[in-house]
Amino acid sequence: MTNSQNNENNTTNNINPETEPSTKAGSVNETDNTSDYEFAVPLTEEERRNKTHSTSVMNNDEEDFLAVPLRTRREKDTAFQTDVMESEKDDADDFIFARYSSHHSKHKHRHRHADNHSGSESPVKSESEQHFRYNPSHKKKTFKNKTTSQKIRTILLYILIAILVLLLSLGGGLLLMVEIGNNQLTNYGDASMTAPELTGKDVSVLNSGKTIIYEGKEYVFNENMTSILCIGVDKHEMGLEDEQVGTGGQADALYMIALDTKTGETDVIAISRDIVTDIGIYSPDGEYLRTEKHQLCLSYAYGNGKDTSCLNTVTAVERLFYQLPIQSHIAIDLDAVAQLNDAIGGVTVTMIDDDFIDSNIIRHYKGETLTLYGEDARRYLQVRKTHELHSSVDRMSRQINYLKAFSKKALQMTKEDIGLPLDLYNIIEDNSSTNLTPSKITAFATTIVTNGIQELNFVTVPGEIQRGETYAEYIVDEAAFYEMFLDIYYTPVE
Repeated sequence: MTNSQNNENNTTNNINPETEPSTKAGSVNETDNTSDYEFAVPLTEEERRNKTHSTSVMNNDEEDFLAVPLRTRREKDTAFQTDVMESEKDDADDFIFARYSSHHSKHKHRHRHADNHSGSESPVKSESEQHFRYNPSHKKKTFKNKTTSQKIRTILLYILIAILVLLLSLGGGLLLMVEIGNNQLTNYGDASMTAPELTGKDVSVLNSGKTIIYEGKEYVFNENMTSILCIGVDKHEMGLEDEQVGTGGQADALYMIALDTKTGETDVIAISRDIVTDIGIYSPDGEYLRTEKHQLCLSYAYGNGKDTSCLNTVTAVERLFYQLPIQSHIAIDLDAVAQLNDAIGGVTVTMIDDDFIDSNIIRHYKGETLTLYGEDARRYLQVRKTHELHSSVDRMSRQINYLKAFSKKALQMTKEDIGLPLDLYNIIEDNSSTNLTPSKITAFATTIVTNGIQELNFVTVPGEIQRGETYAEYIVDEAAFYEMFLDIYYTPVE
């Protein structure tokens, strides 16, 4: 036997046939580029020592097969090379992968080889211990989990961005609505206001009423002010009966909301229904005829019981307030009272007189506290003793008492829910007539809430009730009223 053959036998005997795959080293195409091999056939500790002693008798082909691919891989992966070099010192796993080929096709089998580098040989119990098969599904699962995690993070990021955009849109939409509403509320156009002729008072009107000289002091109109006329109609349903003009009801309650859209300061001006002033008279066909002096409440009767009645009442109040432009109005019927009252959970009031009798025919006395619901709220605001001269004035005091409690509670609720005014607006839609818009309402509510307004200031057009030729008449104290008007709508120049 030749030396070459002995070398070949010695080399072959170093490979454990029980732990090697069926593919033999000799079947590998040795002319292929060594870069095709990821790793050589894994060696046991005993084979490594035999390989060291037999290096001198190994031929070049065998050295290429067993050593070159391993060196190539080590050159490719410096980190892995360090692990292999230190494997005899450290108790670490040595991962070695092999590429096998069969007679029909080439398949990749990746295995994990774990040696116990404790200084003593450990017998190879099975192929699975010598070649821990790399579980492709495990890597795939890990990769999939990583990809899924990335996808989840990406989706969450998109959701957060979408929420942010939505919030910005809503916030931007609210700001835009407030801006539009404020522009509508403070639109004075080519307004030209007047002043009364007062005995013993020096009054001068300049710049179309934008500047007033009163008793030697200059006042400038505050164009941040807006006015909303609130009208309570003495009917359970809006509109006319049988299309007959005059059957649309009367303006039984009149309150002007004067809001400073910059500061949020709000005055509610109670206007007596019995004030005698110029009102527009219309024919049954709706044709304007003339103005006549009548009780202010009758202005609503000249119209269709809805928008034209509102406009006629607004015009009459504008004449009373020295041609002040009134940007907004709302009229509600009797049924709307109970709807608004119950929408905020009822209103608690303290009796200011002994006149209220509830729906159960129970009289309530001055100083008594009572929470009003439904029909009782309507009765508290409407009922009066018509045969008494001061009944309308007394009722107006009772209405103010109720409105203070209602507005205070509604303001507190609006701070918690800025959408409440719009909700109330929608609740009474079928029982009201108005030119208020969602933008106006939102601007109004936002202005009051953001300025920390806790309650509204109620005032009354000063005057006294007198018995007229036919009906009670409320005679306005013109000087006192004009001074109140200047105090609310004008700013003194220092």
